[in-house]
Amino acid sequence: MTVYFFSGLGADERVFKKISIPQKWKAIHIKWRDVILNETIEDYCKKISAQIDTSEDFSFVGLSFGGVVAVELSKILFPQHLILVSSISNRNELSMFYRILNFIKLHKAIPAKLFTNPFFITYWAFGAKGKEEKALLKSIIKDTPPKFIKWAIDQIISWKNYERPANIFHIHGTSDRLFCIIPIRL
Repeated sequence: MTVYFFSGLGADERVFKKISIPQKWKAIHIKWRDVILNETIEDYCKKISAQIDTSEDFSFVGLSFGGVVAVELSKILFPQHLILVSSISNRNELSMFYRILNFIKLHKAIPAKLFTNPFFITYWAFGAKGKEEKALLKSIIKDTPPKFIKWAIDQIISWKNYERPANIFHIHGTSDRLFCIIPIRL
C-alpha cells in the first residue's frame, strides 16, 4: 500500500512529521507544482497526478487545501481510502464566510505578496501555538510562492464540487478556524 500525502495551503511534508504509518506501507508526499494563469483545480490535479502510481493499491491523506486536491484527484484515480484532515469534501461544507468572499471577490484585490508575511491572524487561523509551531508555519509560508497561495485561495472559495466521495474518512477538530466544523458532515 502506498499512502500519498497532500499538505495544506502553503505547506509541505513538514506538516506530517508527527504522523507515522505501518512500516510495510510506503509514504509519498505530493509536491506542489507551479500554477499557470487561469488554471483550474481539475487541470492542476491532472498535472500532479503524474506523481501517483496507480499500478498498486494506494490511499490519499489530504490536509486542509490538500484535502480539496485529494477529493478532486479521487474522482479520476479512485484511491482505496480518502482521509481528510481539517478539510472539506465538497462545496456545501464551505462556511458562509468563504461563500461571501467568493461573491464579492475581495481576495482578488489583495496583492499576492501579502499572503507570504504571516502575522498574528495567520498564526491564529492556522492554530500555531508556541515558538516551534509559529517558526514552522512562517518557514513553510515563506517557502511557498505567493502566486500559488493566491491561486489556491481562489480555488477553495470557488470550488464547484458538490459530490461527497463514498470512501471517505474525515477527521476534523472543533477548533479548526480555516474550515469550520459546523457545515461539515462527518
